[in-house]
Amino acid sequence: MAEGKDQIQKVPQNERLVLKLDTCIQTYTWDCGLACCCMVLRYLGKDDSCVYTSDLEELQCGQSIWTIDLGYLLLKYKVKVEFTTVTLGVDDQYAKKPFYMQNFDKDADRVGRKFAEASQAGLEVSKRSLTMSDIVNHLSEGNLMICLVDWSLLECIWCDRVKQQCLNWCGHCCKSYQEVCCSRMDRFDKARKSHGTDEDK
Repeated sequence: MAEGKDQIQKVPQNERLVLKLDTCIQTYTWDCGLACCCMVLRYLGKDDSCVYTSDLEELQCGQSIWTIDLGYLLLKYKVKVEFTTVTLGVDDQYAKKPFYMQNFDKDADRVGRKFAEASQAGLEVSKRSLTMSDIVNHLSEGNLMICLVDWSLLECIWCDRVKQQCLNWCGHCCKSYQEVCCSRMDRFDKARKSHGTDEDK
């Protein structure tokens, strides 16, 4: 992320923070979270070959994957997870959103149970809104973060195009000809706070 194209070009190479991740491009319209988990596991040197098969089956969520599911999946691999959100459970307003509508009642029960059982399972969940400073500080310590965003609000400043025109954007995960895409911090901040994300991280 950067304030703008000119600013990032002026930042000396030794002052930039780039965590080298093996890219996992999502295969479907619904698997952005699974792709992110694969990238985290690869970064940590863990085998991700079961994420799309037995791990997904064990989650019992089908193609309706919520952020809390990702926390449980990473816990299985003994990854320390701290999950922050502004909504503990399911926001009833999502019942009217096309993405959630089909499975909302079933998802609401399942996701509600996962939140209720999180502490006992070893998943740290806290209700709070992170600032951009919180995020930057977390990343600057060499940590990773999976952040739910409304991808339609992002852009790639290195491609000089809005994301719909950048062929390498894929859901919430991206890869460009320069290996990574870069969005302005204000656009990223808006995308992560968009209704429907619950500011999940």
